[in-house]
Amino acid sequence: MLSCLLVLGGLLATPPAGEPFQWQVPGQVSKLEVPGGMNVGGVPIRLQVYSSKESVDRLIQYFATAFDESGFYIERQQKQLAAEPHLTALNTRTLTAYTVILEKEANGLTTVVLGESRMGEFKPLPASELLPVYPGAQNVLQSDMEGAKTLAFRVAAKQEQVSAWYRERLVRAGYKEEEPLVFRRQEQEVRMSASSREGALDVVLFLKTAGERPLLEPAAVSHSTP
Repeated sequence: MLSCLLVLGGLLATPPAGEPFQWQVPGQVSKLEVPGGMNVGGVPIRLQVYSSKESVDRLIQYFATAFDESGFYIERQQKQLAAEPHLTALNTRTLTAYTVILEKEANGLTTVVLGESRMGEFKPLPASELLPVYPGAQNVLQSDMEGAKTLAFRVAAKQEQVSAWYRERLVRAGYKEEEPLVFRRQEQEVRMSASSREGALDVVLFLKTAGERPLLEPAAVSHSTP
């Protein structure tokens, strides 16, 4: 789910103003309405998750046709930000963007993640709530899901370097590493994970908190090189 949400952050763009698109999923088996507010890169989004009996190819064609018949703009050369097939369309009248991400499951069903952006309500996250970004990071994405914040990025660095960089800053800010790459300070917890892909490192930091204390002191949000 998190990976799909991060992909949505890179794909969804442009503001709203009208009635939301009425999703219909062929072969629908189940539906999950993701509750509460979500914010990806400062943009509020609505997210729904379905399972379908239909194949990925059948569903991608269905949504391409539905978007086209609705008069939405579909860019021919779309950015491929994930291995899963995905498609984004723009309602140029209401300036609302829609994205569908499809993933084939082992049980034969297809997971369908549908997202709708409302960029007209864009509000940048306060600096005190942002996780520090590793120097040289690319495809940086900050998101907020009902108080659970994430930072994701890709960087040409070794995992040991990135881990040491965050460990030093989090400890300086008063966190304790209670488990490998799991840091806690009062009500706050930061977890870090990383994986190598195509010669680079994909990093995700996940923060959950029950308090109001700023995530990091200003001095700890430095972007200086290691």
